[in-house]
Amino acid sequence: ADDYLPKPFEPRELLARIRAVLRRHGTTEAQPQLMQFGSLQIDRDARTVSVADQPCELTSYQFDLLVALAERAGRVLTRDQIMEAVRGRELDAFDRSIDVHMGRIRAAIEQDPKTPKRILTVRGVGYVFARQQD
Repeated sequence: ADDYLPKPFEPRELLARIRAVLRRHGTTEAQPQLMQFGSLQIDRDARTVSVADQPCELTSYQFDLLVALAERAGRVLTRDQIMEAVRGRELDAFDRSIDVHMGRIRAAIEQDPKTPKRILTVRGVGYVFARQQD
């Protein structure tokens, strides 16, 4: 038993935890430890990010968000899907913290954060990590 859920519990919370366990144990496919997108380099082992060989300062949570998007490059992800991928639970209906973190990630990795080329906003849906960059 690697998780405990006290009663009474929300069915959505139970479902989110089941998905998280399946995600952790369900795949045997090795993920690349070093991801390269143009001048952006993400090292999963060292948990570092660099742009044009210059290190970027990201919090642990911001690093996890960036990796979740980069692993699904080219796919539009909703805020709920991002939260599920990063924390194994759904987002609160009024939680906009992902938007704040995306802004900070953009400030760290984008040449011009006001006109991003790597992490794009899809209005009314979520975010997409662009496959083609630089």
